[in-house]
Amino acid sequence: MYNEKIGLIDIGSNTIRLVVYAIDHRFNITELQNIKTPARLSQYLERSKKSVVMSQTGIDLLIEVLQSFKIVADKAGVDKLFPVATAAIRQSDNRDDILAQVKKQVGIEITILSEKQEATFGQYAILHSVDVPDGITIDIGGGSCEVTLFKNQKMVQFHSFPFGNVTLKEKFFKNKKHNDASAVDAVRKYIREQFKSLPWLKKAKLPIVAMSGSARNIAYVHQRLNEYPIAGIQGYHMTEASLNQTLDLFMATDLEDMGNIDGLSNDRVDIIIPANIVFLELLNTVKAPIFILSNQGLREGFVLTYINEHYHSPIDARNNKLRTVQQVADKMNILPEGSILRVNYAIKLYQALSEADVIRYDEQLKNELEFASYLYRFGSMISSEADSQHTFYIISNMDLLGFSHHDRLRLALLSSFKSKSMMMRYLRDFPDWLTEDEIKELLILGGIIKVSDALNDSQTQPIKDLNFIKKSKNKYQLVIYHTAPVVAEAYRTNRHLKHLSRVLDGNLELKFIELES
Repeated sequence: MYNEKIGLIDIGSNTIRLVVYAIDHRFNITELQNIKTPARLSQYLERSKKSVVMSQTGIDLLIEVLQSFKIVADKAGVDKLFPVATAAIRQSDNRDDILAQVKKQVGIEITILSEKQEATFGQYAILHSVDVPDGITIDIGGGSCEVTLFKNQKMVQFHSFPFGNVTLKEKFFKNKKHNDASAVDAVRKYIREQFKSLPWLKKAKLPIVAMSGSARNIAYVHQRLNEYPIAGIQGYHMTEASLNQTLDLFMATDLEDMGNIDGLSNDRVDIIIPANIVFLELLNTVKAPIFILSNQGLREGFVLTYINEHYHSPIDARNNKLRTVQQVADKMNILPEGSILRVNYAIKLYQALSEADVIRYDEQLKNELEFASYLYRFGSMISSEADSQHTFYIISNMDLLGFSHHDRLRLALLSSFKSKSMMMRYLRDFPDWLTEDEIKELLILGGIIKVSDALNDSQTQPIKDLNFIKKSKNKYQLVIYHTAPVVAEAYRTNRHLKHLSRVLDGNLELKFIELES
């Protein structure tokens, strides 16, 4: 079933986590197991003017966690185990001793990632998960904060700041409340000065893409606060107002009540304010138009890099959406033969309609139609009576790599299209998400898909070609060429023609022409 299983132990300054990934024949990555412990290794760094040393207590804790995780990895049957460490061990002057003790007592070798490697893996994951060609990435951990600038999907600048959520807490909030106003002001000033020290950050006016557990927690909290209608934070958009809303909530909540905030993890209650401030200050420094969340990060970037280096580069960041749709199709056991035929009919009809100036031609729109046609009404595998509802719910609530939440909603509406009334019912939960022009466009595309689906109702592939003709201002004709009997196709196509007729605001007639075999 899987080509191989790999285990990645991410030894961060705040959290140590083991993730077991499976790689299949299409080089899709499936997360089989994900466990963590908030070890906060950065708290065990003893700092003096001359050195930074991890205490033996911290080393013993690391060894205890790694011994446990190695047992889990062995039982999971991983083929390769990659223990990697970031800032806490990287900053330790006794790192050689740490690695030696781990090797002796646990039997594994830790790889310490350089600042550039850490930034590169994170940025690589972003390129394969967010449809943004130019932008800034940020990954804040417990002891460091990596930012990158990428253009045309290539990293051109990177920097690792020597601060993280835990170290900011220790430096500015020690012996103070988690929401102390003077500490918050001091953190703001410090972070602002740090970010403004990089000329390529100031007023870059590019989207910011954030990863890390703190970013995800803030996004989850914001979604709960605003009763967000769909699940998942991959591709979720926030603004300065959004980040201020979550910060205001954290500042107004006593520490003992922070754990009651929906969406906030208990192990981050005392360090979430510094993280929120970091994101706000970066947004203001960059003058970013949007703040985008990704649930992909260093670990996913490591695995993607591993796959491309060991399997002749099968994963191309330019095909993020296509890969995602294929993964959905695989999970839902969609049979390719009928789906491909429906896609071909839909593209032909779309091109014909665009040539008749009924709908604009756009490559992105064409791709969207292709994806939705392929996934069309797969919910029938759950229930034929509620196939549209199941399809809409699943797609709208899945984290789809490469898709923003706006894109995801459009894909869900098209893939589930049954009628105008049903589509408008789905949209009740999404007021102001789509413009009137977008809705009209989706109704045309939905009609195209329904008609295309009807053109192989007998599953005998009788249709060979089609053409759309604009005969006059309000009169259209859809000509369908076939080589075999089309009794079923004629019946269903006539039934579904109304979906196109309504949006055309005119008369649409159907004409079947039989070709010689």
